Amino acid sequence: MTTPPEPSPDQYAVSPAIGPVPAIYVLLSPKRTNTQRQHVPIGGAVSDIPADLRYSTDHLWVRPAADGLVRLGVTDFAQQSLGDVVDVSPPKPGDTVTAGQACGDIESVKSLSDLIAPVTGTVRARNEDLAAAPDLVNSDPYGQGWLFEVQTDPATLGQQLAALIDADAYRDLAGA
Repeated sequence: MTTPPEPSPDQYAVSPAIGPVPAIYVLLSPKRTNTQRQHVPIGGAVSDIPADLRYSTDHLWVRPAADGLVRLGVTDFAQQSLGDVVDVSPPKPGDTVTAGQACGDIESVKSLSDLIAPVTGTVRARNEDLAAAPDLVNSDPYGQGWLFEVQTDPATLGQQLAALIDADAYRDLAGA
């Protein structure tokens, strides 16, 4: 049996010897002689956080349209945290929603969570496709997985959006 080379921090990365498993020596490439740890996210890539949206601290996104109408949905970070979504109960058209108040719920294999309205207004539409395919929230959270649309007062929409956070602040909140 060959004796492993003497470890050198400049040339080798060394794993610890644990029980009957011996240490493993890996020769570093000449370009990488620095053995600093690198953060590698567990479970995949960092969440998608589009820069053109506004975000609530309750993990909903808001996309303004024309004349005070806004579309809302669950963020990519939230859908990953929830796991497989099995049911979505957004508010009905005609319902009034108030920023900071529960207005529906979303159920996953892990939990049942309230949908907290990020803006105040009247619901104009909800994504009826979610009744048959709630997994759209998981597969396309910023597209076909949207939840509902709210008609806000155009005079206060700017203030309501300003009360939400931008993509950079949401990235910090989500730890992404």
